[in-house]
Amino acid sequence: MTPIIILIGLIIALNCVPLLIKRKFPKAKKVVGRILVATTILFLIFTVLKFYGYNLKGNYTFQAIAWSFLVSAILFFTLFKNTKKKLLTVLLLTPLVTWGVMTPLINQVVYEQKFDDQRKIVVTTGGFLACGEIIFITQTKFGIFDKEVLYLDNICLTGIDKIEFTSDTKHLEFLIHHNGELDSENPYLYTIERDEY
Repeated sequence: MTPIIILIGLIIALNCVPLLIKRKFPKAKKVVGRILVATTILFLIFTVLKFYGYNLKGNYTFQAIAWSFLVSAILFFTLFKNTKKKLLTVLLLTPLVTWGVMTPLINQVVYEQKFDDQRKIVVTTGGFLACGEIIFITQTKFGIFDKEVLYLDNICLTGIDKIEFTSDTKHLEFLIHHNGELDSENPYLYTIERDEY
């Protein structure tokens, strides 16, 4: 809760910067306004798709969009004079800025391995309340997305550095090598039914 309060205080402080600056930058304001609209739309679209299991390919693609949105929002806060329109925009952008700041901190890819030609295993850091890292099996969709086919968040392992897998017609077995802090069984054996993914 404290980081969110600090972030909101920072947003309020950045909005006070135009009161201290006498110079106006009309061309910069126009460019920043257009960039902010474009990055906000992209950030919203890919955030919604992320909730439905469609992640952009590449480890840093979504983070680059999030950072460009954050930079353009900060420039908007500091360049534009405080008007009713700006205050309404700030109120609408504050939750997005908060989410944009949290995005690079959660769900960072720590391990990735090809499963077959179309699928791969991805391990990401959990969120603030997760008990360990999260394992996904993703499949390529539409050329630019990795669609989550299987989502394993109940294993509670950290420090995953290698996953070996074997399969037959009914089962898929994972041997998960980890740092051994949360579970003494190393490698950890996890089995799922074929019809689950």
